[in-house]
Amino acid sequence: MVTMKRVKLVLFILVAIGMMGASLWYAFDTASRADLKDYVGDEVWYVPASRNMLHRLGFETHYVHNGYEGVNIIFSNDEAKKKYIRVVNKAIVMYKGNRSATIHYTKFPGIYAEIPKERFEGFRSYLRDNIPEDAYYIVTGFRYPDKDNIQNYLNLEHPFLGKDFIMLSMLLLGDEPFYWRVPGLVLYGLLQILVLLAAYRITRSYLASLIALFFVAIDPTLQATAVTAMLDIYVGAFVALFTFLLVYGWRNWAGFGVGLASATKLSGAFGYPVLFLRLLADLKAKIEWKKIIRMIVILVLLSLTIVAYAEYLADYWGAKYFQLLALLTVLAVVEFLHSSREQVNHLLTFLTAALFLPLLGFLLPELPAIKVVGLNEWLRNFLGSFKWHLSYKGPNPWTSPFWEWFYNGNPFHFHFNPDIVANTNPTLLLFMVVAIFAIPYVWRKKNLAVVPFGIFWSTVGFFALHYALGGKTQFSFYATALVPEAAVTMGVVVYEIVKWEAFTDSLLDYLYWLGKKLRIRRFVEYVEEKRKKEEPELQPVSVPAIPLPPTVYVERRGLPKRVSLSKVRRERRPRPGGLPRKSPEEKEEEEPQPKNESSVS
Repeated sequence: MVTMKRVKLVLFILVAIGMMGASLWYAFDTASRADLKDYVGDEVWYVPASRNMLHRLGFETHYVHNGYEGVNIIFSNDEAKKKYIRVVNKAIVMYKGNRSATIHYTKFPGIYAEIPKERFEGFRSYLRDNIPEDAYYIVTGFRYPDKDNIQNYLNLEHPFLGKDFIMLSMLLLGDEPFYWRVPGLVLYGLLQILVLLAAYRITRSYLASLIALFFVAIDPTLQATAVTAMLDIYVGAFVALFTFLLVYGWRNWAGFGVGLASATKLSGAFGYPVLFLRLLADLKAKIEWKKIIRMIVILVLLSLTIVAYAEYLADYWGAKYFQLLALLTVLAVVEFLHSSREQVNHLLTFLTAALFLPLLGFLLPELPAIKVVGLNEWLRNFLGSFKWHLSYKGPNPWTSPFWEWFYNGNPFHFHFNPDIVANTNPTLLLFMVVAIFAIPYVWRKKNLAVVPFGIFWSTVGFFALHYALGGKTQFSFYATALVPEAAVTMGVVVYEIVKWEAFTDSLLDYLYWLGKKLRIRRFVEYVEEKRKKEEPELQPVSVPAIPLPPTVYVERRGLPKRVSLSKVRRERRPRPGGLPRKSPEEKEEEEPQPKNESSVS
């Protein structure tokens, strides 16, 4: 049987699919444009790094254009290029290469060529036979951007999860611009679903969920980063995943989620304090504060020990720091086991969600880079990158400090004609400022609303700290990490503070009109029944009784007579003091004597 509840669910799903479908169609259409079949924005760094990593792992990517296979011949140095460039040019002619597509790189010793697919193995064999092995190597796939040392660049200053997706797409689909962007487009769709579900979990409202979805579907920052093979769309997607998991109360998975977000860019971890506070709130309901403080001390010492060990492996710190912190950690754990043995399970649960799972989520995507360069070298690059992140990188026309994101002060241009610009949405971001004054009210009604709100402002706070510590080279597309949680907060807060009766009542009117026009009886009956239930029941009107003055009955002339109490003379009681009053009998005895007139003598 079809019920209105099912009808609402179907309409909700259709509207949500319509919103997501429209935004994804626009993004896919833009990403696949013929005039964007080249590097866009910072793709010039992330895509070559992914290609280089695959090559070092022993994988080959393929770019086939009109039946020609793309190949990069990289020489060991400029001298080797001068010596063997004639061999390469001869091979291109011999094997019918596309001469118009040949590129001689100027910033590094290399040549790009396109060879017919059926002749490619012969071309490779000819080079192998005529050029020494240590003088060159071949990287198949799309051409490189002409940048200094790009053939060796691995982008180890950033974590590797975003580049893992680009590498996977290169292997499965091919090494060409549109395929680089497919994973980001897919995760853009996933981001929208996560925002929709997070808003619904908080409000249980289809309307609030659609409001949140609307703001991520139209957000210009997400759209710009989704159509380019950059890292920021992955940051936004995994921040949305972290928010979703935390809203649903899955603490361990939320810890793993924040680790994945940080494995794309470190800004993905800026919402971690909210997870930490939620874990403390869970502990507060079970154990006393003194034991919670001991747990926090163990967490801090254990974290510092891991950092000190990593610095030791990277040859930045001596072993004494690691050894001292490890000793302090062991002593803190032993003391806790001795004094609070019954709370060991709570300690393990806390450490698992707050430290071990975030660390696991961060390290797993780094395994390809660790395999290529080794753990110590990877640590040196990763830990050394903090100095780079916190440094000023020189003047840039597109620099936009974090406060300018709130009013779209200086948006970053990825591409001109067609224009791909990382504009921010002032309506959404400035609303988060206004929401500060409404969040206590919303929190009382929907206590989970504080989760996305807290993640947003925690992220803003860390960007402010990043700027204050020297990282003044910030750009508008960094705001991608703010959009998912801001959209969820927008849906929840707007739903709670706006009187929705005007909208819901209007929707009933539309439904009734639709039922009448299309002769759908179920719609008409539903609206009539709904309106009937909403009408207040008429209560019988009762006229209040007018109170009458109290009455007494006195005996007079043998007939009872109703006399108002107000007319009855009140009995006067003798006041204390003075002479006693005479009774009526005494008064009758004392008759007044007539006065005799005096004669005039």
